[in-house]
Amino acid sequence: MTAASGSSGEQSVPTGPAHAGVEVPGSRTLLDRRRFLGLGVLAAGGAVLAACSSSTPSAAKASSGGSSSTVVKKQTGPLVVAGPVDNTGTTTKIIDQWNAANPDTPVTFQTLPDVTNDVYSQYVTALAGGASTPDILTMDVTYPGTFASAGWILPLDPYLSPSITSAYSSTVLDIGKYNGKIYSLPDYIDVGQLYYRTDLLEKYGESVPETFDQLVATAQKIQAAERKTNPNFYGFVWEGAKIEAITDEFCEYVWGYGGEISKGSKVTLDTSAGKQALQFMYDTVYTYKISPPGESTMLPNDALVVMQDGNALFMRNWVYAYALLENAGQSKVVGKVANAPFPGATAGGGHGCIGGWEYGINAKSARPEAAWRFIEYVTAKPQQLALSMGTGTLSGRTDVQTDPTVLAKSPNLKVMPRLLAAAKSRPSIKNYPEVSTTIQAPLNSVIAGQGSVSSALATAQAAVANAVVS
Repeated sequence: MTAASGSSGEQSVPTGPAHAGVEVPGSRTLLDRRRFLGLGVLAAGGAVLAACSSSTPSAAKASSGGSSSTVVKKQTGPLVVAGPVDNTGTTTKIIDQWNAANPDTPVTFQTLPDVTNDVYSQYVTALAGGASTPDILTMDVTYPGTFASAGWILPLDPYLSPSITSAYSSTVLDIGKYNGKIYSLPDYIDVGQLYYRTDLLEKYGESVPETFDQLVATAQKIQAAERKTNPNFYGFVWEGAKIEAITDEFCEYVWGYGGEISKGSKVTLDTSAGKQALQFMYDTVYTYKISPPGESTMLPNDALVVMQDGNALFMRNWVYAYALLENAGQSKVVGKVANAPFPGATAGGGHGCIGGWEYGINAKSARPEAAWRFIEYVTAKPQQLALSMGTGTLSGRTDVQTDPTVLAKSPNLKVMPRLLAAAKSRPSIKNYPEVSTTIQAPLNSVIAGQGSVSSALATAQAAVANAVVS
């Protein structure tokens, strides 16, 4: 299953050929989402699971870190899984297989909204009200800490074994940790990165930029040349709308300028690096003029469409974009795009923001053991291979990330070890979604040309004065 990202990273989700507004820090490739029907109501039809493995998951074994383990009593009965629709059909096959092998524990799939802010609001309404379904939540990477602190999701430690946790790097496992316990496992992970036109860099004798200055210089040079025949061409497109993506990108620029978003237990926005970051975002539109005037309304799929149409040299986006850039039915630049780490103020100083979506268990679920068995199944290597091959997303499992068949199908994933090694996570704040939503407006006002950098950051800093980093 997959969700809108991050990524979480987070914006809206890619919705197939129509490219309806996307917001992901991480969106499943070629996702098509329908409106959530209400978290307490079962959505019709929707069952899933990969045709890679015919084995039925065994009852989960509890292991809380000690040397002993016990068998958790097996539970049966229907389960509801909340997540986005995957229109590649991969998720449906996986759930169908699960249901065929587990007729006493049938899964019903419930769809989520297009934008992560809406997903969060609906989850909060349902969970705060004590809803027992969905049993399994597909959550943006920023949700686990908030939901765990509220007691809305269960720790998974009683079900985890070394064979499961060893499949993930510590960076990936840390996404789902809160107060030392693991509350979620990855559906998939994501990271912000730079896409570029290989043919145009070769045509004009330029290389992939490693610094912000190089990005600007190359974008200006090639934009000027290409506009002689294509007046709609831009050097750099990104996501400047008032959504989670603008927070992600602000973080990436702050990190790129050597700063941090938090210091100790405090959120720190109004800093030297913060000013440089927001100023650069503004300058791409108004000073360097390498980005469209409408950047302040641009969602991830909007930027993607510009690149697909051959009207951009560079693009900041998530993993999902590559498969759509290589889709001959939608893209004019098939075979002409590659990806690289996001640049920084100095070469090698760039950091992409980690996004993606996680699986967690509703603390009020009537069947937590059965819910865990489904999570165990869908996060196992065979199913993760099927999802990665079928959707082009990046599994959280190390053995899937490096699988030769996955890399042959999605060559853009070859650069992921470099991206993930430099990637950073947004601050772990108990009420992160509310904090992020609060700062999106002042950041967006600058991109819209309606506010100054200094006043926007002062406003944002005052708004998060009471936020506590855990």
